Amino acid sequence: MSLTRRNFVKLSGVAAGTAALGGLLSGCGGQVTNAGDGAKEGKGSAKPDNHVVLGYWGGTCEAPIYIGIEKGYFKEAGLEPEALLITSDVTALMANDELDCFELTPDKFKPMEQGLELAIIDSLHKGCIQGAASPESGIKTVEDLEGKKVAAALGSIPQIQIASQMVLAGKDPSKVEWLTYPSAQMEAAMNAGEIDAFAQYDPWADIAVSNGATKFFSDTFDEGLKDYLCCFVGMSTKTLNARPEIGPMLSEGFAKAAEFLTNNPEEAADIIVKGGYVPVNTDAGFTRDIMLEEIKAYTWSSGDRKLIDDSFHEIWMQINRAGAMEDAPTDPEELNRYIDETLYNKMVKYQGK
Repeated sequence: MSLTRRNFVKLSGVAAGTAALGGLLSGCGGQVTNAGDGAKEGKGSAKPDNHVVLGYWGGTCEAPIYIGIEKGYFKEAGLEPEALLITSDVTALMANDELDCFELTPDKFKPMEQGLELAIIDSLHKGCIQGAASPESGIKTVEDLEGKKVAAALGSIPQIQIASQMVLAGKDPSKVEWLTYPSAQMEAAMNAGEIDAFAQYDPWADIAVSNGATKFFSDTFDEGLKDYLCCFVGMSTKTLNARPEIGPMLSEGFAKAAEFLTNNPEEAADIIVKGGYVPVNTDAGFTRDIMLEEIKAYTWSSGDRKLIDDSFHEIWMQINRAGAMEDAPTDPEELNRYIDETLYNKMVKYQGK
């Protein structure tokens, strides 16, 4: 059995998951800056050494970026933050010094292995990948997916996680018919009977569940997933090498934002909506209430080195179980060394306290 796909999608999972939704928000059609508390002028202005560009696609899971800016936490840490709505490939943005930091999903792990100049500098949260199934399909868990049609792009982390969970349960993910649909069309395809289920980064499954679909898979409750990070703080290694003092400042701001989100979800939701970071009440069906439930369901985390280490190892094991880790050592001890030493030293540059 092999589900290998050598080239992962260019955009991270959050990009694929939220770009279409973000496009539904009036005024989000271009590469704009969000002038929140502490935001600086855009490209072309004189920028101090502590200026940092924080990119976002417009998902709930990027809430620490929004809160860190709007509550002034990055500014308190000594930074001058600029929020950038990402509308193109982050690789080019980082190469052109237009992007310093953003939410890093595991969809970037393979490109990082292959040389993408990006580093994990801190933990962010658990919980933002879900799966929705048609009630008529009879799908309750990943164990029910053999012989079904599932929308989850081959090689994407939602598909990787499902395949890994199936392998652990003694099921064969090659017996699933994997199909690719744009995120915003997945629920309609399921309702039309073209697919039985789909999996994606939030909010797409949560929107479908709010309309009566069954949540069959979740990073918030599935054993083997709920105890690990789904997202990290990513920083351009170009920026980190040129201005190493920026890394600890970012981690300080993210730590305060994580604490605020954990303790004040209602206020956080209001701040995010007011700031226009996440499009709510659009034709896509995403609402403030859905966003609030996501904020409450996620485990916001910053500065947890052990959690980063454990999650990093487990995510690579998921990729390997799914058959998408090319040329991986077959010996278990050698595989562990490759992940925990070779890949870890290449990809993780922890900046927290």
